[in-house]
Amino acid sequence: MKVIFNKLPFKRVKCVATVGVFDGIHLGHQFILKKVRETARRKGLSSLLITFDIPPQQFLNKEKLLHHRRPEKAFIGSLTGRDEKIDLVSSLGIDYLWFLRTKRSLLRLSAKSFINYIQKYFNIKKLIVGEDFRFGHKGTGDLSDLGKLAREHRFNLSIIRKKAKNNKIISSSLIRQLIQKGKLSQAKQLLGRCFSLKGRVVKGRGIGSKLGFPTANISASDYLIPACGVYAAYVILGKKTYLSAINIGIMSRLGKAKGLVVEAHILNFKKNILGKPIKIVFLEKLREEKKFSSSGDLINTISKDIKHLTSKYSAFLI
Repeated sequence: MKVIFNKLPFKRVKCVATVGVFDGIHLGHQFILKKVRETARRKGLSSLLITFDIPPQQFLNKEKLLHHRRPEKAFIGSLTGRDEKIDLVSSLGIDYLWFLRTKRSLLRLSAKSFINYIQKYFNIKKLIVGEDFRFGHKGTGDLSDLGKLAREHRFNLSIIRKKAKNNKIISSSLIRQLIQKGKLSQAKQLLGRCFSLKGRVVKGRGIGSKLGFPTANISASDYLIPACGVYAAYVILGKKTYLSAINIGIMSRLGKAKGLVVEAHILNFKKNILGKPIKIVFLEKLREEKKFSSSGDLINTISKDIKHLTSKYSAFLI
């Protein structure tokens, strides 16, 4: 798969394409991308996904905050980072992945100007989009507008109905809601995989080490963070996988802390990984966040968490 950021092709490639944020690459997204791939192969064309290097909502929120204005709609975090999106799209057999550079001038393009822009670099013969597709400045372009532009540019248009799983319409917004509530098994059914996030290990306060359960504090900016509580997970460090207990909380276990804290107690692990990249793959929520009156109660509860973790997920132990 060829990934495009700034260096656009000199020659317009004939392709079957889709366009959108595609955050999560969930089962609904996967259906569209497989349809793009299969249609392209059948027609002897290339397949293309056009997406954004920064989610538009995140970009707009940061712009407003920089100008000390309150965002109209809060950005609560992404389901997938750029690297993970590349891996997932590549695994689906797409030929080209084009990351549009999210900037003010791009987001201000009218619906017609937006289609003109993408057609300038790729010769789209067929465009496949979901039934809720909106495009152009503030999403003013709808499917009716897209149909007119398809006729003008002489490409075919295919509209895909929303997909459902267990009587629930699959959408990135629903998946975010489920993860925010700690309902990871339901989110997994719609994503088609366990929810994960990537971050970097940062310096903590060393409370876990003093209790006998050292933790790695994770900075995972721009990712959606699950609901507060304790989770079973495995972490990936380099090429190795380790079973872990993840604590997410607004407060520390014995007191208050500033901001949201994501901590990983990695089982059978003693290396210094400060500053290292880390990936957390969430398996299930073990319990709600608690405030303990004594360190003894806390140690007993953590011991029970780890016992449950090791008995259920022994396959991840190394």
